[in-house]
Amino acid sequence: MRILAVDDEEDYRIIIKDVLESAGYEVRLAPDGEAGLAAAKDFNPEAVLVDWMMPKMDGEHFVQALRREEPLKSVPIIMLTVKQTADDELEALHFGVDDFIVKPFQASDLVARIKAVVRRARA
Repeated sequence: MRILAVDDEEDYRIIIKDVLESAGYEVRLAPDGEAGLAAAKDFNPEAVLVDWMMPKMDGEHFVQALRREEPLKSVPIIMLTVKQTADDELEALHFGVDDFIVKPFQASDLVARIKAVVRRARA
């Protein structure tokens, strides 16, 4: 399964890549929303992980842009962020994410949530 991870923090990109490759996923990384959108068009991911607060194009604008792209508009998106209030989660769900994970995250939680959003998308 192909996963795109978009995060401006290199440490998180490395952690995500290590966790997901260990779980058998093919992973593409992008350092910001603009690069992430270009990578999504090229890589055709089955799920996307995106940070909320990034330079150039933040997570909210990335999600909105991806949701306008055929055939990517239905790709499941999980928001990874340090924002952690219920209002933050609700806001992210309103602008189009499918799930929400607060950083730092547990590797097992990340893998389980990816499986869940992809399963729902395929149903």
